Amino acid sequence: MWGAHWAGGVVSPANPAYTTEELAFQLKNSGAKAVITQVPQLSVVREAAKQANIPEDRIILIGDKRDPEARLKHFTSIRNISGATRYRKTKINPDKDLSFLVYSSGTTGVPKGVMLSHRNIVANSLQLAAGEAGHLTWNGGADGKGDRVLAFLPFFHIYGRLSC
Repeated sequence: MWGAHWAGGVVSPANPAYTTEELAFQLKNSGAKAVITQVPQLSVVREAAKQANIPEDRIILIGDKRDPEARLKHFTSIRNISGATRYRKTKINPDKDLSFLVYSSGTTGVPKGVMLSHRNIVANSLQLAAGEAGHLTWNGGADGKGDRVLAFLPFFHIYGRLSC
């Protein structure tokens, strides 16, 4: 996710429980150029990507499992074959450039893309840090194994994503 931002991309997280049609809608509506997924969602992602005209070589797998058909690349097999020794970070305007395009649940119709700029994400991260106010530590808690935070939103939800 952060690597996509570094490269100038916009991340559009999707609900892993989406049907093929729901995911295809988001892929088409967002103008997605690639999909990053895990093996358990692969059948839905393949079909949705096909419907959205995203070629299979733009489906990348993350997680421990590899494509059982060995057709899709696992992120660990993606290498720099351009010969470039260094890449430059894409320049962005934090006030205007999108970092996330998050889709609503669609309770009043089809889901709608909510555009969040880099500044929106930084502001929310600072709010989270202020709310935590230095009270959580990696070695805190009654057992000394670190404090824990109950995530009441799923991690594909933008605010669940920011708390991880």
